Amino acid sequence: MLKKIEIEKPQDFLDTCEAKSKEFLYHDHPNEGIDYFNDTVLEDIGWHVNAFGITYRDIAEHIEENCEGTLTFNDHTLGFNGFVEIEDIEDVRVKVKQFAIDSIKAKNISELDGDQEEALEFFGLK
Repeated sequence: MLKKIEIEKPQDFLDTCEAKSKEFLYHDHPNEGIDYFNDTVLEDIGWHVNAFGITYRDIAEHIEENCEGTLTFNDHTLGFNGFVEIEDIEDVRVKVKQFAIDSIKAKNISELDGDQEEALEFFGLK
C-alpha cells in the first residue's frame, strides 16, 4: 500500500510535480486522469489490457492498494491532482501483469476483436 503525502498549497504541489516528473510512475491530473505510465513495460500492459475495458485508473488503483511507494497529492476544490513514485519497479510489473491476466480471464468473452486477440498473445493467454 502506498504511503500518502498531501501538499496543501496547489503551487507547491505543482512545483514538486514538475521537479519529479522524470521519477514518478504516473500523474493523476484533474482534467485528464491517468493517460500514460512512465515505464515502457507498464505502458505496454496498460495499452493491451485496455482492449478488454480495463483502464489505466483500474491499474493505478491496483498499484495503490498492492505496491510499495508514495502517493503525493493535492486535493483541491478544482480537483484531485497526484503522482505516484514506486519503490520496486520489478515488483510492480509482476503484480500489474498478473492483475491484467486475472482481469482478462474474469471477462469470459466469447467473441474477440483484433485488439483483444493481440492482447491475449501479448499476455501469453492464446
